[in-house]
Amino acid sequence: MGGIENNKELQDFIHIVANDLKAPIRGIATLADWLLMDYGDKLDEQGKNYIQLLGNRAKRISNLIESILRYSQIGRVTTNIEKINLNTLIEKIIYRVAPPDNIEITIENELPILTCSRNGLMQIFQNLLSNAITFMDKPQGQVKIGCSEEGKFWKLSVTDNGPGIAEENFEKIFQIFHTLSPPEEMETKGVGLTLVKKIVELYGGRIWIESKLGQGSTFFFTIPKPQREVENVELQADTIS
Repeated sequence: MGGIENNKELQDFIHIVANDLKAPIRGIATLADWLLMDYGDKLDEQGKNYIQLLGNRAKRISNLIESILRYSQIGRVTTNIEKINLNTLIEKIIYRVAPPDNIEITIENELPILTCSRNGLMQIFQNLLSNAITFMDKPQGQVKIGCSEEGKFWKLSVTDNGPGIAEENFEKIFQIFHTLSPPEEMETKGVGLTLVKKIVELYGGRIWIESKLGQGSTFFFTIPKPQREVENVELQADTIS
Protein backbone atom coordinates (compact mmCIF):
# COMPACT_ATOMS: atom_id res chain seq x y z
CA MET A 1 0.00 0.00 0.00
CA GLY A 2 2.90 2.32 0.80
CA GLY A 3 4.22 1.91 -2.74
CA ILE A 4 0.89 2.98 -4.23
CA GLU A 5 0.73 6.01 -1.92
CA ASN A 6 4.33 6.97 -2.73
CA ASN A 7 3.62 6.66 -6.45
CA LYS A 8 0.56 8.92 -6.11
CA GLU A 9 2.60 11.45 -4.12
CA LEU A 10 5.23 11.45 -6.89
CA GLN A 11 2.58 11.94 -9.57
CA ASP A 12 1.02 14.80 -7.59
CA PHE A 13 4.45 16.40 -7.10
CA ILE A 14 5.29 16.15 -10.82
CA HIS A 15 1.87 17.58 -11.71
CA ILE A 16 2.35 20.60 -9.41
CA VAL A 17 5.95 21.31 -10.48
CA ALA A 18 5.19 20.87 -14.19
CA ASN A 19 2.25 23.25 -14.08
CA ASP A 20 4.25 25.80 -12.05
CA LEU A 21 7.04 25.71 -14.65
CA LYS A 22 4.78 25.98 -17.68
CA ALA A 23 3.66 29.57 -17.02
CA PRO A 24 7.11 31.25 -16.80
CA ILE A 25 8.46 29.23 -19.74
CA ARG A 26 5.46 30.22 -21.81
CA GLY A 27 6.09 33.81 -20.73
CA ILE A 28 9.68 33.70 -22.02
CA ALA A 29 8.50 32.42 -25.40
CA THR A 30 5.86 35.18 -25.56
CA LEU A 31 8.40 37.88 -24.64
CA ALA A 32 10.73 36.64 -27.38
CA ASP A 33 7.88 36.96 -29.90
CA TRP A 34 7.09 40.49 -28.67
CA LEU A 35 10.74 41.55 -28.94
CA LEU A 36 10.85 40.44 -32.56
CA MET A 37 7.59 42.20 -33.40
CA ASP A 38 8.33 45.50 -31.59
CA TYR A 39 12.10 45.82 -31.99
CA GLY A 40 12.87 43.59 -34.98
CA ASP A 41 13.61 46.59 -37.19
CA LYS A 42 16.24 47.83 -34.68
CA LEU A 43 18.15 44.52 -34.55
CA ASP A 44 20.68 43.11 -36.97
CA GLU A 45 20.29 39.58 -38.32
CA GLN A 46 22.39 38.07 -35.56
CA GLY A 47 20.26 39.75 -32.89
CA LYS A 48 17.07 38.45 -34.53
CA ASN A 49 18.53 34.95 -34.71
CA TYR A 50 19.41 35.04 -31.00
CA ILE A 51 15.87 36.03 -30.04
CA GLN A 52 14.36 33.38 -32.33
CA LEU A 53 16.69 30.82 -30.77
CA LEU A 54 15.58 31.92 -27.28
CA GLY A 55 11.92 31.57 -28.23
CA ASN A 56 12.44 28.16 -29.85
CA ARG A 57 14.34 26.85 -26.82
CA ALA A 58 11.60 28.08 -24.48
CA LYS A 59 8.93 26.36 -26.57
CA ARG A 60 10.98 23.16 -26.61
CA ILE A 61 11.28 23.22 -22.81
CA SER A 62 7.53 23.76 -22.58
CA ASN A 63 6.98 20.71 -24.81
CA LEU A 64 9.30 18.61 -22.63
CA ILE A 65 7.45 19.67 -19.48
CA GLU A 66 4.15 18.73 -21.11
CA SER A 67 5.64 15.34 -22.07
CA ILE A 68 6.82 14.68 -18.50
CA LEU A 69 3.36 15.58 -17.25
CA ARG A 70 1.69 13.19 -19.71
CA TYR A 71 4.16 10.44 -18.87
CA SER A 72 3.52 10.78 -15.12
CA GLN A 73 -0.21 10.31 -15.70
CA ILE A 74 0.11 7.25 -17.90
CA GLY A 75 -1.24 4.86 -15.26
CA ARG A 76 -4.65 6.48 -15.59
CA VAL A 77 -5.22 4.90 -18.99
CA THR A 78 -6.20 1.67 -17.22
CA THR A 79 -9.21 3.43 -15.67
CA ASN A 80 -12.59 4.12 -17.29
CA ILE A 81 -12.49 0.86 -19.22
CA GLU A 82 -15.35 0.52 -21.72
CA LYS A 83 -16.31 -1.18 -24.96
CA ILE A 84 -15.14 0.92 -27.90
CA ASN A 85 -16.03 0.47 -31.56
CA LEU A 86 -12.67 1.21 -33.15
CA ASN A 87 -14.29 1.78 -36.57
CA THR A 88 -16.09 4.83 -35.18
CA LEU A 89 -13.24 6.09 -33.01
CA ILE A 90 -10.61 5.87 -35.74
CA GLU A 91 -12.55 8.30 -37.95
CA LYS A 92 -12.46 10.87 -35.14
CA ILE A 93 -8.74 10.28 -34.61
CA ILE A 94 -7.98 10.74 -38.32
CA TYR A 95 -9.95 13.99 -38.29
CA ARG A 96 -7.99 15.14 -35.24
CA VAL A 97 -4.52 14.45 -36.72
CA ALA A 98 -5.62 16.32 -39.88
CA PRO A 99 -3.46 14.67 -42.58
CA PRO A 100 -2.41 17.03 -45.40
CA ASP A 101 -3.84 16.56 -48.89
CA ASN A 102 -0.82 14.56 -50.09
CA ILE A 103 -1.19 11.90 -47.39
CA GLU A 104 -4.01 9.35 -47.58
CA ILE A 105 -5.02 7.31 -44.54
CA THR A 106 -7.00 4.16 -45.35
CA ILE A 107 -8.55 1.42 -43.23
CA GLU A 108 -7.79 -1.97 -44.73
CA ASN A 109 -10.48 -4.07 -43.04
CA GLU A 110 -13.17 -4.14 -40.37
CA LEU A 111 -11.79 -3.04 -37.02
CA PRO A 112 -12.81 -4.72 -33.74
CA ILE A 113 -14.70 -3.62 -30.67
CA LEU A 114 -12.05 -3.26 -27.96
CA THR A 115 -12.42 -3.21 -24.19
CA CYS A 116 -10.06 -0.55 -22.87
CA SER A 117 -9.77 3.16 -22.10
CA ARG A 118 -10.89 5.52 -24.86
CA ASN A 119 -8.20 8.04 -23.90
CA GLY A 120 -5.43 5.43 -24.01
CA LEU A 121 -6.57 4.12 -27.38
CA MET A 122 -6.70 7.64 -28.80
CA GLN A 123 -3.16 8.34 -27.57
CA ILE A 124 -1.87 5.17 -29.25
CA PHE A 125 -3.32 5.92 -32.66
CA GLN A 126 -2.76 9.68 -32.54
CA ASN A 127 0.94 9.17 -31.85
CA LEU A 128 1.40 6.49 -34.51
CA LEU A 129 -0.51 8.41 -37.18
CA SER A 130 1.10 11.75 -36.29
CA ASN A 131 4.56 10.18 -36.58
CA ALA A 132 3.70 8.72 -39.99
CA ILE A 133 2.53 12.15 -41.16
CA THR A 134 5.39 14.15 -39.61
CA PHE A 135 8.19 12.02 -41.03
CA MET A 136 6.65 11.35 -44.46
CA ASP A 137 9.25 11.98 -47.16
CA LYS A 138 7.27 10.93 -50.25
CA PRO A 139 5.25 13.29 -52.48
CA GLN A 140 2.25 10.99 -52.04
CA GLY A 141 2.05 9.49 -48.57
CA GLN A 142 0.14 6.27 -47.89
CA VAL A 143 -0.82 5.27 -44.33
CA LYS A 144 -2.80 2.08 -43.76
CA ILE A 145 -4.55 0.86 -40.61
CA GLY A 146 -5.10 -2.89 -40.36
CA CYS A 147 -6.24 -5.55 -37.94
CA SER A 148 -6.13 -9.32 -37.57
CA GLU A 149 -6.81 -11.91 -34.87
CA GLU A 150 -3.91 -13.57 -33.11
CA GLY A 151 -5.19 -16.09 -30.57
CA LYS A 152 -6.36 -14.25 -27.47
CA PHE A 153 -5.29 -10.90 -28.92
CA TRP A 154 -6.27 -8.41 -31.58
CA LYS A 155 -3.20 -7.43 -33.62
CA LEU A 156 -3.46 -3.90 -35.00
CA SER A 157 -1.06 -2.19 -37.37
CA VAL A 158 -0.19 1.23 -38.79
CA THR A 159 1.82 1.07 -42.03
CA ASP A 160 3.37 3.96 -43.95
CA ASN A 161 5.49 4.37 -47.08
CA GLY A 162 7.82 6.86 -45.41
CA PRO A 163 11.61 6.86 -44.96
CA GLY A 164 11.78 3.68 -42.89
CA ILE A 165 13.93 3.00 -39.83
CA ALA A 166 17.22 1.12 -39.60
CA GLU A 167 17.06 -2.13 -37.64
CA GLU A 168 19.60 -0.94 -35.06
CA ASN A 169 17.10 1.77 -34.03
CA PHE A 170 14.09 -0.51 -33.53
CA GLU A 171 14.49 -0.52 -29.73
CA LYS A 172 15.83 3.03 -29.38
CA ILE A 173 12.74 4.68 -30.81
CA PHE A 174 10.71 3.46 -27.82
CA GLN A 175 13.10 5.09 -25.32
CA ILE A 176 11.95 8.29 -23.66
CA PHE A 177 13.22 11.55 -25.21
CA HIS A 178 14.94 9.64 -28.01
CA THR A 179 14.40 10.94 -31.53
CA LEU A 180 16.19 10.00 -34.74
CA SER A 181 16.20 13.61 -35.97
CA PRO A 182 18.57 16.30 -34.63
CA PRO A 183 16.76 18.79 -32.33
CA GLU A 184 17.60 21.62 -34.73
CA GLU A 185 15.75 19.87 -37.57
CA MET A 186 12.66 18.48 -35.86
CA GLU A 187 10.70 19.80 -32.91
CA THR A 188 9.69 16.34 -31.69
CA LYS A 189 9.45 15.65 -27.97
CA GLY A 190 10.81 12.11 -28.10
CA VAL A 191 8.13 10.75 -25.78
CA GLY A 192 5.26 9.71 -28.08
CA LEU A 193 6.37 6.15 -28.80
CA THR A 194 7.39 5.67 -25.16
CA LEU A 195 3.83 6.56 -24.16
CA VAL A 196 2.42 4.20 -26.77
CA LYS A 197 4.61 1.33 -25.54
CA LYS A 198 3.68 1.89 -21.89
CA ILE A 199 -0.05 2.09 -22.67
CA VAL A 200 0.01 -1.08 -24.78
CA GLU A 201 1.92 -2.92 -22.04
CA LEU A 202 -0.49 -1.70 -19.36
CA TYR A 203 -3.28 -3.27 -21.39
CA GLY A 204 -1.34 -6.55 -21.44
CA GLY A 205 -0.19 -6.31 -25.07
CA ARG A 206 3.10 -5.64 -26.82
CA ILE A 207 4.34 -3.38 -29.62
CA TRP A 208 7.05 -3.81 -32.24
CA ILE A 209 8.16 -2.41 -35.58
CA GLU A 210 9.04 -3.92 -38.95
CA SER A 211 10.82 -1.56 -41.31
CA LYS A 212 13.40 -1.13 -44.06
CA LEU A 213 15.15 2.11 -44.94
CA GLY A 214 13.48 3.79 -47.88
CA GLN A 215 10.56 1.33 -47.87
CA GLY A 216 8.39 2.53 -45.01
CA SER A 217 7.49 1.11 -41.61
CA THR A 218 4.78 -0.92 -39.92
CA PHE A 219 4.06 -0.60 -36.22
CA PHE A 220 2.25 -3.64 -34.81
CA PHE A 221 0.64 -3.80 -31.39
CA THR A 222 -1.63 -6.26 -29.64
CA ILE A 223 -4.62 -5.68 -27.36
CA PRO A 224 -6.08 -8.62 -25.38
CA LYS A 225 -9.61 -9.70 -26.21
CA PRO A 226 -12.11 -9.57 -23.34
CA GLN A 227 -11.94 -12.75 -21.26
CA ARG A 228 -15.55 -13.66 -22.02
CA GLU A 229 -14.90 -13.36 -25.77
CA VAL A 230 -11.85 -15.63 -25.43
CA GLU A 231 -13.89 -18.17 -23.45
CA ASN A 232 -16.63 -18.19 -26.11
CA VAL A 233 -14.07 -18.78 -28.89
CA GLU A 234 -12.48 -21.65 -26.93
CA LEU A 235 -15.93 -23.14 -26.25
CA GLN A 236 -16.81 -23.04 -29.95
CA ALA A 237 -13.52 -24.71 -30.80
CA ASP A 238 -14.20 -27.49 -28.28
CA THR A 239 -17.69 -27.97 -29.68
CA ILE A 240 -16.38 -28.27 -33.25
CA SER A 241 -13.71 -30.78 -32.27
